[in-house]
Amino acid sequence: MSEARSIIRQGQIYAIANVINRAAGLALIPVYTHVLSPADFGLYAIVQSVGELAAILFGLGFTGAMNRFYLEYPDDEAMRNRVISTAFISLILLGLTMGSLAYPLSLAAAAGMFGDTQNASLFAVTFVGLLFMTLFEIEGSYLVVRKRSLSYLWLSLAKAVCLIGANLLFVVYWRLGVLGVVLSTVIAFGTLSVAFGAVLLRRVGLGFSRPLCWQLVKFGLPIVPSTMAHAGIGVVERYFLNSLAGAAAVAFYSLANRLASLLQMFVAAPFSQTFAVRRIETLVLGESQAVYNRILLLFTLLMCASGLLLAAFAPDLIALIAPPGYADAAMIMPWLTLSFVLAALGFNFELGLHFTKFTRALPVISGMALLLCIVANYLLVPPFGLLGCALALVFVSVARLAATVTLNHRFGASTIQLDWLRAVPMMVLFTAAGLVFVHSGLAPLRPQWMLLKGLTTVLLIAAAVLSPMLDVTSRGELLSVLRRIPLRWRRKTG
Repeated sequence: MSEARSIIRQGQIYAIANVINRAAGLALIPVYTHVLSPADFGLYAIVQSVGELAAILFGLGFTGAMNRFYLEYPDDEAMRNRVISTAFISLILLGLTMGSLAYPLSLAAAAGMFGDTQNASLFAVTFVGLLFMTLFEIEGSYLVVRKRSLSYLWLSLAKAVCLIGANLLFVVYWRLGVLGVVLSTVIAFGTLSVAFGAVLLRRVGLGFSRPLCWQLVKFGLPIVPSTMAHAGIGVVERYFLNSLAGAAAVAFYSLANRLASLLQMFVAAPFSQTFAVRRIETLVLGESQAVYNRILLLFTLLMCASGLLLAAFAPDLIALIAPPGYADAAMIMPWLTLSFVLAALGFNFELGLHFTKFTRALPVISGMALLLCIVANYLLVPPFGLLGCALALVFVSVARLAATVTLNHRFGASTIQLDWLRAVPMMVLFTAAGLVFVHSGLAPLRPQWMLLKGLTTVLLIAAAVLSPMLDVTSRGELLSVLRRIPLRWRRKTG
């Protein structure tokens, strides 16, 4: 199982990096929930979701395009450097354009989300900072595509330190509220992106190719509406919650979503940072995908099991980091974790469309998902509130995954497959178990109940591993990997 072990070794470093990379956000959640009121926390969540949407438009899909074209030239280092520098310089030019439009865009964003321009300054600062955040993203992607996992680790550590330091200064010490949160983000990313950008350009040079830039745009441009539509789902959710249930409901949903996103941060992202590069490399070389399809099934099990752990201990986590008024956020955790599992699987099938460069299918998928999101939230939020918003996301995630799998089979790499007869029961079992946990009424932070939840979760995971949810080969590969963990630990500590 050399491929799985290689992916796990690299993934471990990326997992550590992502723990550090997201440590600032996690460490600052208690600050936000205690220093900001629920209404202010909801306001910040709305501004953040609009900023993420604008960042996608601003980036023009350059990060994904850069990765794909970089891997296109395995034996041409000069061409690879030109791909990196062309993408980087193009983003700088786009950033200058975006900065000049920040003020009028901020007025439009504030009016659209709140009906007035009272909070336009928050959007303006966010839009100005998009250049730095996008440059930082492409710098991190450069390290990933070059398999420089240790350098990525150090960059993540620097990000965590800068974000925490800036927030302590602007939010805790100076008490600038939501404006302080936004300023902290811009200053932290600005410092890091400028410093590391100088190092990157020194490494790859200042080569700029206009034809290559056009190729990157042609590849990445279809990704933009796709990614924007995907990010637009978050904006739609927060818009309906804010309009129909108030800013406090947005705060509760955003807190639960942040906790559920731990699946993406610590499981899906480290896996994909190694697995996606390897998958594209082997598709380019025409290698068999059987082993990678089995790894994808094991990844599904890992995501589902991790989602169950998050759901089981969600009441305890929320009790630790937020006032008691946020407790209801735990009730929707199983549905949100399921949505992250479905999204992670969808990304793996999108790789086939990236490989064949059939990226024009992505806007169709995401546009459909956005329309379904609007309809589902319109129908479900008024009667069910937070739960309705979470159920709408599950519905949209299922539809999006189904469309992605279908289009990948038709226009992408049909050799990318998943054993759905095993994967679907996994998702149903672990989601149902999570719902039982959050509705059990067990008091949070009680040692006896935490022990019971932990033991029950371990037993369910073991039962899934030993059941027909895993085929014999996949189970053997998993056990082989698990048996090596104690050996590696003894070598490190011996």
